[in-house]
Amino acid sequence: MIRILIVDDIPTTLDNLQKLLGFEDDIEVCGTACDGRRAIEEARRLQPDIILMDVNMPQLDGIQATELLAAELPGSPVIIMSVQGERDYIRRAMQAGAREFLIKPFSGDELIASIRRVHQLEQKKGTFLAKAAATNTPAYGAAVQEVRRGEVFLVFSGKGGVGKSVIASNLAVALGMETGGRVALVDLDLQFGDAGVLLNLDPSRSITGLADSAASTDPEFIEDALTDGPEGIRVLLAPSSPELADLITIEHLRTVMQELRRTFDFIVVDTASHLGELNIEAIELASRVIVVTMLSIPAIKDTKLTLRVLESLNVDADRILLALNCSDARSGLNKEAVEGNLRFPIALQIPHDPRVVDSSVNRGTPFVAANPETEISRSIRELVSQLVPVGRPAPAMAVAGVGMQKRSRLFGARRAATG
Repeated sequence: MIRILIVDDIPTTLDNLQKLLGFEDDIEVCGTACDGRRAIEEARRLQPDIILMDVNMPQLDGIQATELLAAELPGSPVIIMSVQGERDYIRRAMQAGAREFLIKPFSGDELIASIRRVHQLEQKKGTFLAKAAATNTPAYGAAVQEVRRGEVFLVFSGKGGVGKSVIASNLAVALGMETGGRVALVDLDLQFGDAGVLLNLDPSRSITGLADSAASTDPEFIEDALTDGPEGIRVLLAPSSPELADLITIEHLRTVMQELRRTFDFIVVDTASHLGELNIEAIELASRVIVVTMLSIPAIKDTKLTLRVLESLNVDADRILLALNCSDARSGLNKEAVEGNLRFPIALQIPHDPRVVDSSVNRGTPFVAANPETEISRSIRELVSQLVPVGRPAPAMAVAGVGMQKRSRLFGARRAATG
């Protein structure tokens, strides 16, 4: 049984939640409280598995109570309930220690799914900590001396709307189809990622589930956070809400990517169109950086700036592959003009095929699988062949951390220094 403590200052809400949860065979309401101070007293006494916590309450509000409970009773995780869904509000709640945030009104299915998801994560964390203690190994950040190094292909553009996410999704699927290797797609556009929509995936699992020290270092947690995608690929989706993006730190990304590189042959990373800390970290981890541009003056301008920044980050030119998307002979610009302006060779031209792409996007089916005979699908397979030449051996074993370039300070002080 999952033992629940419900905290809300409105009696009718307490009654309704008790009745709703009473229909579930695996859930038991062990107690209720009408304010934050009473919630802490009851939590100490009852030691519940999960606490459902309202925010706006007398005596002590839900966020303050959550922060105290997270420090004193970490084994009783809190799910916040609130009518206020502003980004800053949700971020404050999650930073206080809440595991999930439900915006009122929510459905019964949403509530039950959230309770079971948090409880399952807590059980796995307990198992992980017990195993770490039994083997006398550190629970968090354990050093891995030798790991298999899967290759990371990062897809980036300095401007949105150039088809970056469509290319990343189809590249991941094509890699699986063409190489037979294990492929993961990571949606690192944490605020507005589209991989789930482009591949028609269930959004219930995402990288948000790894915004926890134990979760981001445990292979089982990471495996559970991945969603099954088409043609056997696994997908790590972006958070379901933009306000949850700030929960993912560089440390989370680093440990998750280390595990993915150990268990997958190829990892495709779709990024946001800006050079923040997480994107820079991902660039440094990447074997190849695929820069996407289009035949338009703004896109070419932003691509020139992107190439200049990559050079400042000491990314070797041979690690960069420039792809020209929506290539069209009828355009006023052409490949040679773009290369002359950028002073960088275009390695791949992806043809303009709105009929195939629109159908693929609207149906949530990658065109490399649904329309493999089209020219645009052939261009993605050509991209695979450039990234993974025929006859090349599988990624080699390597000591963790060896060969990593020193982080550039181009973008100023680290997060820890800025608070």
